[in-house]
Amino acid sequence: MNRTISFKTAVAAASVSVFTALTPVFAQDEAEAGKPADEVAAPAASKPEKAFYPLMRCVRAEGKVQVLKPRTADWVDAAEGRYYPFGSVVRALGEGAEAPRAEFALGEKAAVVLDRAAEFATREIEIGAPARALELKGGRVTLKLPRSLGEGLFKVVAPAFSCENIAGESVFDYANTHDGDEAVVRCVTGTISLKGSHYAIPRMGAANQIRIRTTGDRLFTSIRGESGGCTVTLDQGLGTQKNFETGEVKDVPKTLDFLLSPQCAVKIFRAKSSVGGGMSVSMMTFGASGDMLNRFAFAEGRSNVNSGELVISTKVPESAKGAKADDDEDDETETVEAAPAKADKDEADAEASDAEEKDDEKADEKKDKDDEDI
Repeated sequence: MNRTISFKTAVAAASVSVFTALTPVFAQDEAEAGKPADEVAAPAASKPEKAFYPLMRCVRAEGKVQVLKPRTADWVDAAEGRYYPFGSVVRALGEGAEAPRAEFALGEKAAVVLDRAAEFATREIEIGAPARALELKGGRVTLKLPRSLGEGLFKVVAPAFSCENIAGESVFDYANTHDGDEAVVRCVTGTISLKGSHYAIPRMGAANQIRIRTTGDRLFTSIRGESGGCTVTLDQGLGTQKNFETGEVKDVPKTLDFLLSPQCAVKIFRAKSSVGGGMSVSMMTFGASGDMLNRFAFAEGRSNVNSGELVISTKVPESAKGAKADDDEDDETETVEAAPAKADKDEADAEASDAEEKDDEKADEKKDKDDEDI
């Protein structure tokens, strides 16, 4: 009996709970039925699509394409359709007729493509981490990413620089030289943000291409524009800024924005101090004609050691050239007008000379007459 009563009581309580739970929903529907469409709350947005797979998948492997998995010592041949963990190294070997072709899918719309001998590595990630990173090892690597990829989700790393906020298609040619490395970065579509020691390129757009060369000791960097034009922000050390209200003087970083168009170049020289280990930096910028446009030097972290701009432009502006031409024309006109005046002066001098000669003759005649009288 007690069990039956308990069951009935439970059913009744459940019915009341369901009625109570549903009543506000129905009331809300009736209340919203008379509202305009723009005032009715929109349904919850669908869950955003993930940009990358938890593993990378080999889509194509033609020729000699090998993979070195994390914490293993043996290379294995890449197999189409097989998944490999992030943290693996991929290399493609062969030239000419045996040139390899490979493609690895990183996501539904993200892939790494090799069309010649090349090598790259991927960074290991934590489970569920959204970002991915790729390390350049050698050769040409073509990266295809969604144009709408969010910031900070993919990074390309080299020993001397890194590319962030990559979206769209980009090409990276990387080579180890006998004294350092050299890289060509090209943005085919989309954007790239590049950063290195003492310089940064906030945005590379479509068809922009630059070449970066760095010595093995990282004491020299050369940046040259090859296609398109992008702005490179150069570090100028620290400067001082005074607050005129409070009189407070503080150190502030200084930068220079330089347009890196084709044939323009930036050269950065670095030296480590023997005392204290600080870094001294000297920079020069060059235009397409080879003329030096900027030159300055500074010591890291020291506002009192900063040369400021050292180059004084020797080029004459177009307006000054026009003014100079006008001056030249005026000079020529004045010379022409002065010619008659010069002739008149010569005639006056000649007349004066004749007058002097006549006076001398008269003086001589008078002298002769006086002698005769004596």
